Amino acid sequence: MALRAVAPPASRSWGVFGLSANQTAGLTADSPVRFETVTAGTLELAGGYAILLPAGRLFRLLAGTAFNFSSGDGTARTVWFDTAGGLAIGTGSRHIPGTSGVFMAEQPISHAIIDTRTGAVPVQLRISQATNASAVAAAFTFAEVVEIG
Repeated sequence: MALRAVAPPASRSWGVFGLSANQTAGLTADSPVRFETVTAGTLELAGGYAILLPAGRLFRLLAGTAFNFSSGDGTARTVWFDTAGGLAIGTGSRHIPGTSGVFMAEQPISHAIIDTRTGAVPVQLRISQATNASAVAAAFTFAEVVEIG
């Protein structure tokens, strides 16, 4: 059997993003979670707290957020947002404080798959709803973006 040369797999783009301090401003609907730190990876931040996804690929977006509330009846939701296309993408999250009298399940993960074959796409994690939110806790908030194809 003859040996043949095989090219190594192309490297994939990825990134992990965080907050350097608790976010205590901009906690209203349509405001971005202010990721300003690239913890690891090859992807970069764009202006306006957006993550720039290069053209010609498929990405999985995942974010875990932790909200602090000023009262027990607070709630918050987040969703990934394509800032170039002006639309929400994927599945959003819902946050309810443990002292809430509302009997609902919390789902603190926002998830999306986005195709950038038609061009580079800046994305943000946005707050889509907030009541009595006092901070996004930096220690427990992250975004992870991985090229999947």
